Amino acid sequence: MMSDDLKDIFNEFVAEAEDNLHKIEENLLELEKDPTNEELLNATFRAMHTLKGGAGFLGLQAIVETAHAAEDVLGKIRSGELTLTPEINDAVLEAVDFIRNALPRYEAGESVEVPQELVSRLRQLEAGESGKSKEEVSQEERSEESHSPVDQLLERYGFGHLKDKPIEVVLEELILLPPDQRPQELIEELDKLVSTGEVRPGVSEEADRQADEKMMEQISEKEKEQDKAEKSEKDQKEEMPIKTQSEKVLRIDVKKIEDLMNLVGELVLERNRLLRVFQRLHEEFQSKTVDELETVMSSMDRIVGDLQLAVMKTRMQPVKRLFQKFPRVVRDLARMLGKEVELVLEGEDAEMDKTVLERLEEPLIHLIRNAVDHGIEPPEERERVGKMRKGTLRLNAYYHGDRIFIEVSDDGRGIDTEKVKAKALEKGLITPDRAEKMTEKDILYLIFHPGFSTTEGVSQVSGRGVGMDVVMNTVTTFRGTIDIETERGKGTKITLSFPLTVGIIRSLLVSINGMNFAIPIYSVIEIIQAEDAQITTVSGKEVLILRDLTLPLINLGEALELGGGSVGYVIVSQVGSQKVAFTVEDLFGDEEVVVKPLGKIIGDVQGISGATITGDGKVVLILDLDGVLKREMNALSIM
Repeated sequence: MMSDDLKDIFNEFVAEAEDNLHKIEENLLELEKDPTNEELLNATFRAMHTLKGGAGFLGLQAIVETAHAAEDVLGKIRSGELTLTPEINDAVLEAVDFIRNALPRYEAGESVEVPQELVSRLRQLEAGESGKSKEEVSQEERSEESHSPVDQLLERYGFGHLKDKPIEVVLEELILLPPDQRPQELIEELDKLVSTGEVRPGVSEEADRQADEKMMEQISEKEKEQDKAEKSEKDQKEEMPIKTQSEKVLRIDVKKIEDLMNLVGELVLERNRLLRVFQRLHEEFQSKTVDELETVMSSMDRIVGDLQLAVMKTRMQPVKRLFQKFPRVVRDLARMLGKEVELVLEGEDAEMDKTVLERLEEPLIHLIRNAVDHGIEPPEERERVGKMRKGTLRLNAYYHGDRIFIEVSDDGRGIDTEKVKAKALEKGLITPDRAEKMTEKDILYLIFHPGFSTTEGVSQVSGRGVGMDVVMNTVTTFRGTIDIETERGKGTKITLSFPLTVGIIRSLLVSINGMNFAIPIYSVIEIIQAEDAQITTVSGKEVLILRDLTLPLINLGEALELGGGSVGYVIVSQVGSQKVAFTVEDLFGDEEVVVKPLGKIIGDVQGISGATITGDGKVVLILDLDGVLKREMNALSIM
């Protein structure tokens, strides 16, 4: 069990380790394009060395040994003794994966074993391209063992790989171990070596003596630093302000941000009520005091809006945190499929809500996997049709209004809509009558239906009929929309869009059979007065004829089991992957509302995403049009 002090140090190490792991991974992928880039090689080596050092201080031995083996390989590449090959890159990337997966296991208090097979492979790569066979290396180690007690001790305590290193390297490795894990017998032998003036082969006596004395001083200083780190909590608190005075980033528990966001939400609700009360006051009374109050109200409205925006930004994170995970995914997929793919990242500085960002990784991986597997052709096929051998996959993030958009596009073969339609008919997802009336866009959206796949066989990458429905579910969960465009032989672009914040939304207030509801305004495309709407019946169901489109028409009163009631307006909405029309009784304008969950007593209700309190103090349910559509889906035979 970690002490609180050590847990704080561990958390700092984890945060730093994640940055270093990303840096190493990113650099290695760049080095595949330019293996001689010294700046990248040095930065990669330093990041791995830092990882090893931090893990050594905390006693994370599995990470220490893995990082050390990878560091030695990188060191030989840096010195020119080895050349970076795909095999070496694969092994070092595997070490990165192991370390990344080991961190949460250590945090959970689990035992983590050294990946012996991986460490052995890294050691073989380190020695295998140095001009010596494994047998020669083993023979040299045995030869040194026979005349060096230090080498015998190094072998006994698991430091056999250091037997050909100068003494300062050995001492540096010992420094990385926690004090209670340092082999005293080995330290005493090294101390004796220094005091007697003996030297290691290949190092001059004077250089050896100076280096050893310097390293003994360093180990003493580092021990003092470690002792200081283990002082009481009181001492640490006294020292902490001095250490962090220059820091510009403050780490805050997510729960505190959530609490602050909830308080701001309550403040927004009260502001709306206050504005509504003031509006009535202004209509009933005219005086200088009321005019002054109007100035104060206007100022308060602006300040609350600014506060809301500022708090919202604390939840925002750059999409770079998400995008940085995909170069490795694309690289591994392309190698597995024998394709050449370049990933282009754009708009990485755009920010979005942390909650949405964390849930987008899996959907984007599905889109990327489909693009590399189905979209981008093999190099030979691309050459035959006059394209560059290397395909391009592009990830782009940008703002438009109060929404953020993420595009995934490729320059591959595009989607065969006729093949999609045929497969949907074969699976019984649509009727022949429905197929005849479908637009190209309608057909494209069929790929998001659960279980849909045009792949004939099952591979490691795709063909199981899962994945694209996950994308749609995630998008609709966060009140998002999805659009798809394709051109045969040119490529495909899928665009996801989300509101900038998930807690406070602008909604259209409507009434249905005398009850008030809120509809998120982002999904409202068009509003038509009932008398101007062209409504007809197809296959026994009402539809709206909107220019060249035939849209399903859903009476919200009937869908919510409130009774048909009168129809005053038709609202055309984008629900998930399609346009649908809904009828309502009346409209009351739009208002910024705070989304509140229904709670455990009520639970999840299909068609209702939450509740809010409007400016006049009424509790209003927020409609989930996607949920409403799903309730009606079978009857309408939409999908």
